[in-house]
Amino acid sequence: MERLTLLLVLLSFVLNINARAFQPSFLDASNSDEEITYQVIANKPLNIISSDEDAQHEYKLGQVGGVAGCVKNPNRLIVFHRASREWTQESFPDGRNFDTKKFGAIPENTILTINTRTGQIVNQWGNNTFSMPHGLSIDTEGNLWVTDVAMHQVFKYSKGELVLTLGEAFVPGSDSKHFCKPTDVAVSNDGSNSYVADGYCNSRIVKLDSKGKFVKEYTMPDEEKQLAIPHSIILIESLGLVCVADRENGRIVCFDDGENNEGNVKAIIDHPLMKTVYAITYDANKHRLYAVSGKSGKNRAVGFTFDAHPESFGGLIATWEPNEKFGEPHDIALSVSGHALFVGEIRPNRIDVFDVLN
Repeated sequence: MERLTLLLVLLSFVLNINARAFQPSFLDASNSDEEITYQVIANKPLNIISSDEDAQHEYKLGQVGGVAGCVKNPNRLIVFHRASREWTQESFPDGRNFDTKKFGAIPENTILTINTRTGQIVNQWGNNTFSMPHGLSIDTEGNLWVTDVAMHQVFKYSKGELVLTLGEAFVPGSDSKHFCKPTDVAVSNDGSNSYVADGYCNSRIVKLDSKGKFVKEYTMPDEEKQLAIPHSIILIESLGLVCVADRENGRIVCFDDGENNEGNVKAIIDHPLMKTVYAITYDANKHRLYAVSGKSGKNRAVGFTFDAHPESFGGLIATWEPNEKFGEPHDIALSVSGHALFVGEIRPNRIDVFDVLN
């Protein structure tokens, strides 16, 4: 089916969005009740507290690679951070290979479970395990999926135990058994498939079965602009979509995951303010797609809420940002209740908190 280009002309108080898709059934999102009652309200950044035998103290967070809401407790956030490690030009001298002679595994704990009401760290682990933490996802069973861009690998943990390793340690590649600086993972609700955004030096999405066996890769058609750092990935299973934050192209690309048109590009969301897009997440109950951009020239980083209903997919609902403005946002997560958004940043290393009303 041929791609159609549609321009949604929204009311003056709603910024314009170009939404290109196969299905020409877009509605004006500004006419919905959500436009009047929906709000994202900034709170103070999360003040993280660590306890030892003698006292409590403020925890020094490293660069935040990934954040994810616990699937069972709306007041728990999982954070994958780099602790004392920073990503600099020295990390990857040739752009692909991590300098293992200069840098070893990070000695501190890199995975934190935080009580979002109190800021208290209730669990932490992952020391002497990772070299450059990046993506973090949680599947419906509560398993943690993390990516390490230095190791070029994807790891699945169940209750803190490693149960699956994908890719070859410190060996980049683009075949069915290797990745090159993979960024993020999404897992289907039934666990039958996982999808890896791959990555900083591969412009593809890799689909795997439940055992981690290669199934297919999704890429842009040759005549189209190729993915430029697929940086974050989500599934919208009700619509049969695999959506990726195409970071450097400043757009969200959604691939068809259905049997008949699997791998075809079904929709692209872009926006004048979204010069880059670092992370996306999805609220399946209220059919909203959240995104956060990065700084680009004179454009500051901004949060976006897009409509994900099939009849109005890609319509802009709202933009939002912290009271102190974003620094360099890197990942975004929604609480299981849908009432809170969390944005993990690098420089400054912090977690921004937002209340979602309605």
